[in-house]
Amino acid sequence: MSLKEKIYNAGIVGAGGAGFPSHIKLPEKVEYLIANAAECEPLLKTDQFLMLKYADKIIKALTVIGNEISAEHIIIGTKKKYTKQIEALSEAIKKENAPIEIKTFKSFYPLGDEQTLVYNITKRVIKAGGIPLEVGCVVFNVATLCNIYDSLSDIPVTSKYMSILGEVDKPSIVKAPIGANLREILYQSGVNDDNKYAIVGGPMMGRYYPIKETNNLFVKKTTGALIVIDNDHYLVKKKNINYDKMISLAKCSCIQCSACSELCPRNLIGHKIHPHLVMRTSAFADLDNIENNSENVLDILKEAYFCCECGICELYSCPMGINPSNMNIYIKSLLRKANIKLDRNVKDYGVNSSIEYRRVSTNRLTRILELDKYAHDEADLDNPKEIKVSKVCIELRQHIGMPAEALVKEGDSVKEGQIIAAVPMDKVGANIHSSINGIVEYADSEKIVINGESIK
Repeated sequence: MSLKEKIYNAGIVGAGGAGFPSHIKLPEKVEYLIANAAECEPLLKTDQFLMLKYADKIIKALTVIGNEISAEHIIIGTKKKYTKQIEALSEAIKKENAPIEIKTFKSFYPLGDEQTLVYNITKRVIKAGGIPLEVGCVVFNVATLCNIYDSLSDIPVTSKYMSILGEVDKPSIVKAPIGANLREILYQSGVNDDNKYAIVGGPMMGRYYPIKETNNLFVKKTTGALIVIDNDHYLVKKKNINYDKMISLAKCSCIQCSACSELCPRNLIGHKIHPHLVMRTSAFADLDNIENNSENVLDILKEAYFCCECGICELYSCPMGINPSNMNIYIKSLLRKANIKLDRNVKDYGVNSSIEYRRVSTNRLTRILELDKYAHDEADLDNPKEIKVSKVCIELRQHIGMPAEALVKEGDSVKEGQIIAAVPMDKVGANIHSSINGIVEYADSEKIVINGESIK
């Protein structure tokens, strides 16, 4: 069986981002095979844990993939400050006698953004709206590489390592079944106060929920962290702004200083995106009937498609405290609803000559976000806790592309690791497996609920 087939059978998707199906990413030949070991968001510890505990897996997976796709260069991109992780990876490279190089960088955000990382390693720019393969690169997150290593032994993705941070008894790493209830994970991590907020993911790009609402949220293959913060934290207010207020602020408060554009990581590598222009245009455009705006207005609004939603513009650079990133997200949703397509032929500007001087320090960003008290040291990577649950709700669309189609029905008995939903191998999507032993309690086109208690 080929490596591509093993990855497909295991249901592997990009574990550190949007969940692109990994078997689709494998070309026949590539110049650069890159491991993303930069742990993009502030606070998060999951990838650091994986590099320490599973360095051998990561290096062996890179070696196998590199041979499979005839990679000319295999490079791990990480941060200089991850000294213990670099030591573990270097030892694994030496043990494997692998032709793998480790490139280190200062700690800046968003180094772990795929396009930013590719530029910093290769000095090549992926065209706006493009993919790394267009510049001879394939990128895998270290968590994805661990899953690829397991797939070589026909072990599918059934669980997820996650960082549990913030207002918790003991910041830690947990291993949770796919489909586990997020509130149950927080309970088992010592969070008993429902009058707080949970960030699912990182503080910059994650989703913010009142803890009570996490009863209706479940672990996906892309879930990397749960961060608990007070409900009066200013980040909660920033993330919960409604669109009417956001547009009002754009009209009355945006001073067109262009700081958001000058620090935008995609603008810095030459993509045609100017958040300050999107803010100004959105303030006075007809957003209720977005398709009726002039071509010039639409050309500016369509720049929102190139936003990577990193949040630098509104959580770091804006002196007025308004919301360019949320505005881009909102405009993208309106454009898609109106079926106004992304123009993939937009010409890039070229890399900004000041790019090296406009990096956003992760440490400074953490302080500005008022999260520095949660910047826990490496001791928190020891002894990951295994989360046990009696029921899982496994969503069939937890990756880019088409949802998986259920292969089981209500009343069926399933085993951990058994495939329960599938996507054809030539389609963009990923297979899904049961994460516990149990009986299928419910199955439709959106989710499969498995009850482990019913088999006792």
